[in-house]
Amino acid sequence: MNKWLSVAAIVVLCLSLVIFPACGGGEEEDEEGVTELKFGFGLPVAGTVGAIMGMPAKYAFKIAVERIGVFEVAGKQYRWKPIFEDNLFTVAGGVASATKLLYEHNVDFMHQAGIDPGMSAADLCEGVGMILDVAGGNWDAFGPERPHMFQVAATWALGYATFFDWLTKEHPEVERVASVFSDDNMGHQEADAVKACCDYYGLEHKNVFLPVETVEQYPTATSLMPWDPDLVITVLGTAVVDIMWEMGYEGLTMTSYWLEAHGEDKGWDRCKGHLIIMPHPLGDPWPESAALAEEFEDRYGMELVPAAWWTFMVVSVMTDVLKQAGTVDDTDKIIETMESRAGFETQAGPLYYGLQELNGIGHVAIWPSPIYEIVGDHEYRVITVYTPEETEALAIEIFKK
Repeated sequence: MNKWLSVAAIVVLCLSLVIFPACGGGEEEDEEGVTELKFGFGLPVAGTVGAIMGMPAKYAFKIAVERIGVFEVAGKQYRWKPIFEDNLFTVAGGVASATKLLYEHNVDFMHQAGIDPGMSAADLCEGVGMILDVAGGNWDAFGPERPHMFQVAATWALGYATFFDWLTKEHPEVERVASVFSDDNMGHQEADAVKACCDYYGLEHKNVFLPVETVEQYPTATSLMPWDPDLVITVLGTAVVDIMWEMGYEGLTMTSYWLEAHGEDKGWDRCKGHLIIMPHPLGDPWPESAALAEEFEDRYGMELVPAAWWTFMVVSVMTDVLKQAGTVDDTDKIIETMESRAGFETQAGPLYYGLQELNGIGHVAIWPSPIYEIVGDHEYRVITVYTPEETEALAIEIFKK
């Protein structure tokens, strides 16, 4: 079970989205006078990755498309038509699925799940002038050299910026921070963000990188205990801190990404007091998202994992972008609208694209940043929620060179 969760943690964290409006030619009009816009999605559909990330995301997209239904842009009616291809969650798979979606399915918009397949599809999208949204990347993955690349899904570095602002105000006793991340692209991005926050606030930081396939957590736990950290950050769940709790650790613990399966596995009583960051569909402050999570579980028999919920937002954002732009095929106008810092409606409130001060272009959606505490069986206390504006300001201050 721990091995499954270890792999699941890294996979779900990296969930990313690629969206691009094609420059015409891909629309189909049905007998009702409603034009279909083909939305192509590259997702991992096989194996563990598909089971715990790809398939939940696929179902989330289907629900989003159903809920939006017919929408109007510049007086004309449209609906989304989702098309799915397996991207294998790899660089090669990203190129293959993007190529197939582009040239076989002639899609109007595209999604790629995973930072590696998403970035590998960037050249294809830039080559044809299509908008690319990649979730799971930090702000520095975006720059003027990729003018068509955007990100809708929540960005990990932003969650750390707000968390450490709260931590240093509410827990001044914290001096030493330990973190445990996977030894891959996503893990290094998170470790870099935590180190930047610790450097900014003058905290000591020790990080341990684990191979993605790691099963045994005892060596990591035993190596951290003598250092006596005041806070332990884990990539997902409580695999390492669970062992540290057995050894007598009494400090703070925090997870950037939470699956309720961890509470079921470790025991909710044991997880009480554990902190969670990043936007999660856990009820307050977004009751509609909690209701969606219940509907999702009833309908598909699986948890609406946060990454799938974030991908749900992609369809919402893109729909509102097109409405505000007044076009479905003028890429320049669509980009201008996305760069306008206008708010685009989602179940987490309006999101806008920012962080231009950090990467010279912005293009990263800014979310509100909640901090949760587990207080019981499937029960969470929302400690605080930073607004998107507060989140962006802190990120710029902490991560600026």
